[in-house]
Amino acid sequence: MMGLDGFLNWLAERRAQYSASTPPIRWKTWAAITVLLVVLAMVFRDSALTLAARHEPHWLRVLAENTTDIGKSWWSLTLTGIVFIAAILIIRYGDLAAAARVRLRYVATASAYVFLSVALSGIITNIVKRIIGRARPPLFDAEGAFHFKAFSGHLYESFPSGHSTTDGAMAMALAVLFPSIRIPILILGGFLALTRIMVGAHYLSDVIAGYSFGLWYAYMSALFFAKHGFSLKRPRW
Repeated sequence: MMGLDGFLNWLAERRAQYSASTPPIRWKTWAAITVLLVVLAMVFRDSALTLAARHEPHWLRVLAENTTDIGKSWWSLTLTGIVFIAAILIIRYGDLAAAARVRLRYVATASAYVFLSVALSGIITNIVKRIIGRARPPLFDAEGAFHFKAFSGHLYESFPSGHSTTDGAMAMALAVLFPSIRIPILILGGFLALTRIMVGAHYLSDVIAGYSFGLWYAYMSALFFAKHGFSLKRPRW
């Protein structure tokens, strides 16, 4: 069985072979735009939208409540984890034609890509939000939009939004896998992230930060896969 050193050496060999043909992983421009949007949202829109959400139409509130938990990561991690394990087992033990083996390798690669994009971006966000400790909108009347108390529990874990991070990572991952419909996917992901404001769980700046980070992390992950020779381009079925 391959140990950690062997695995890292194997990755390094693949990177040396494939990385020259892929673009570099960039983050500074994306981070600068995100910071600008987050600051503008904090200064001009967070408080106003939080108060407006209390008076939104009933149908919009119901729609938001029934869709917002799509941003929970457990369902996507469970689904892609099962698909990945099943694909690997079939590849290893199944009697497959060459074309079927290629397709299953793609399925395994794509499911691993989505799983890692959602899982790792979510872990980072959950650590950061606990350290920052921003009070959530239910505490707005008592503490305002800019009260921070690190490691103080769920009500002080507003920035960035974990649901929005998952929405962003899933949206970008699906956009990479299905580029012909990437625009509707990204718009839908953005709407799902905004439901966190509608249900009173987050401020706009929390949502922007989470969604942008999820988008970037999944995009960065796609480049990482490409740099190591793991194609996310669908084979002909």
